[in-house]
Amino acid sequence: MKRLSLLASVFGLAGCFALAPQARAQVKLDGPPKIAFVYLGAISDGGWTGAQNRARLVMQKTFHEHIPYVENIPEQTEKVEQTVELFLNRGYNVIIGGTYGYGDAFAAEAKKHPHVAFINMGGVTTAPNLESPYPKTFQGWYLAGYAAGSVTKSKVIGMIEGFPIPSVLWDINAYALGAKAANPGTVAKVAFVNSWSDPVKEGQLSNAMIEQGADVIATDMDSPAAIVQAEKAGKYSIGYQNDMSADAPNGILTSVVFYWDKMLVPMVEKLKAGTWTSAGDSLYGLKDGMIELTMPVRHVSPAVQTKIDDIKAAMIAGKFDPFTGPMKAQNGTVEVPEGKVITTDQLWSMKYLVDNVQGSIK
Repeated sequence: MKRLSLLASVFGLAGCFALAPQARAQVKLDGPPKIAFVYLGAISDGGWTGAQNRARLVMQKTFHEHIPYVENIPEQTEKVEQTVELFLNRGYNVIIGGTYGYGDAFAAEAKKHPHVAFINMGGVTTAPNLESPYPKTFQGWYLAGYAAGSVTKSKVIGMIEGFPIPSVLWDINAYALGAKAANPGTVAKVAFVNSWSDPVKEGQLSNAMIEQGADVIATDMDSPAAIVQAEKAGKYSIGYQNDMSADAPNGILTSVVFYWDKMLVPMVEKLKAGTWTSAGDSLYGLKDGMIELTMPVRHVSPAVQTKIDDIKAAMIAGKFDPFTGPMKAQNGTVEVPEGKVITTDQLWSMKYLVDNVQGSIK
């Protein structure tokens, strides 16, 4: 889940995004689109890279061509630039990456190669020929939280997280708010691994939450380790990024799944037509099909499934936002006033947990 770096969180994401140019010039490629992927992790990771690779496979089928990739390229600017240049030297002109840490390298390469299109999933740097898209994961997590709230008996649910950065905090807060909407008085415990993938620690934290009364465990991580432990303990669980039902076949409620292809395929089609423009640091949600729940949700009543469907439809129609006020932080501060909806800038600068979350970001 290599979305945004801790460094960006420390120095303020709002500033990072304010500096990112929202370029709109159409990109003219030197020849037909020829696509290549650069991955931070392994396609077998079961999470972040695996979800991106699913999109690559869809694109291969859609465009009837082989799309190469390279795995395990670290977030080191020089290494990323070398990898990109290798693809460029072989004639590839649509380079797709997948992590915040590639941002500087992609920005530099985009400046050097204005007739190449760059797409960095989870990044923040932008240019006339560089877009950094990300899904509105909070939409999926609100729905998943509603499911969790509907089945919890203890009114305690848990969530295992990587780092306390805005795009993680909005997942936690949406999950907690969804659970509270379904079952008032429900609290969500949160624990941070301080890594995007540490299966041993994820499992340990899952067990600790279960010992503290949590009867639903959600993972926001690259591995299914946390929900595997929930399954062993006979508890409910929620997966992330991919359908994780195979890892917790008895207790899983649903998974919040990424469909990057819903954004990437239209982008490439526009590149083929010569009409693509970078949308900058863009967000894509349920309406775009980029984020979704595995359906039907398991272990919930037909009435709850109908309610989840209705909330989802309202979000797609723009009639409901999970972060509609009044929304209070743990310290009682009103972060979103009654009748107001959170703004995009407020999303990217989120540095708090809502009042029914138990845990700390310090």
